[in-house]
Amino acid sequence: MRRLALLALALLLAGCVARTPSWQPTPFITTFWCAPPLDALDDARAAQIAAAGFTTIGAPCQGDLSATANRRVLATAARHGLRMWVADHRLYAAVIGGAEATAQVQAAVDDYRDLPALDGYVLADEPTTAAFASVATAVAALRRADPARLAYVNLLPDYVPPPLLGAESYDDYLQRFASEVRPQLLSVDYYPFGATKDRSTFFANLAALRSTALRHDLPFLWIVLAMPHGPYRDPTEAELAWQVFHALAYGARGISYFTYWTPPDRTGEWQHRNGIIANGEPTPRYAQVTRLNRIARALGAALAGWRSLAIADGLGEIGAPWPIGPIAGLDGGPITTGLFGDRAGGIAALLVNRDYRTAITAHLQLRDGAAWPEVFDPASERWRRAAGLDLPLPAGEAVLLRWPAS
Repeated sequence: MRRLALLALALLLAGCVARTPSWQPTPFITTFWCAPPLDALDDARAAQIAAAGFTTIGAPCQGDLSATANRRVLATAARHGLRMWVADHRLYAAVIGGAEATAQVQAAVDDYRDLPALDGYVLADEPTTAAFASVATAVAALRRADPARLAYVNLLPDYVPPPLLGAESYDDYLQRFASEVRPQLLSVDYYPFGATKDRSTFFANLAALRSTALRHDLPFLWIVLAMPHGPYRDPTEAELAWQVFHALAYGARGISYFTYWTPPDRTGEWQHRNGIIANGEPTPRYAQVTRLNRIARALGAALAGWRSLAIADGLGEIGAPWPIGPIAGLDGGPITTGLFGDRAGGIAALLVNRDYRTAITAHLQLRDGAAWPEVFDPASERWRRAAGLDLPLPAGEAVLLRWPAS
């Protein structure tokens, strides 16, 4: 029985789905929507992106998407150690469907496949279930033509009503996408901060995405609000951190920001402003994102190979109650805890301050016989023995602990 229990645990940690996508997020993605227009993305712009801690250049929201422009930027990206997800009108056309879809995908792949900075192709943004069949055709064609690269599709958030999603529920929408499209990555954009109040389903949406990712053995990426537009307010640095670190606590393997380059607002409807770069110059957001990317990449690398086991919450608002694993209790305020396991039987816990206005101190209580935890220092990317069980958590910030297998 003991041997069977150990085998069951190993299967849980390794994932129960045998299929392993040929593309993998290595080790943690930091990217964005709205790259600089390709004709403006020169060596100086690429250096600026790399200096902010981004791993991957996302799709531009304006300008030329020709193969000539994309190939030039891919070469520029390579010089700065960056990867790139290519946007090309032929790929967008392929998703619409039709007899030429596979040929359009193959033509695009033939133009880019030889360039080492290429990490993936942008196919679609926020499809409903009505588009899943044509998206699946394009994804399958891309995976046949270039299996080492990502076919990127971003999904709608849960505040879109199910009738508009074309699904019975939001869970049904995510499950159908995973089953019908067979993606390599799940991605959702969720903007929680309105001008007058916060959305109420932020944690429910993360939980649904986490559940689907675990069920289908897929990594997921979370897109955060990084600029005011439409009904959304200008997030503070703590609100940015709150979004990023909660995504990590739920098991995200990548973060994307909306937006890097502030896009034009030709209709005046959305009033895009104050992105990471505005009018060609860094805003105060640039320094904030640079700091967060450094920490997120360090945490993401530290958790690479670990599997999300549970979300815990001592207040009982969004997660399971204590005790879990080596932790008997955790108090001091609203604290979200993402629990992770490795194949050796180790446990890690990412603690996030759920208050983005006020700093708190997390008071950790260990179960009888539990080992003293180690704490991760993102600056040095090293583990050290925790000095105590009272852990300061600035507003919206996080701390990572672990108990290695004995």
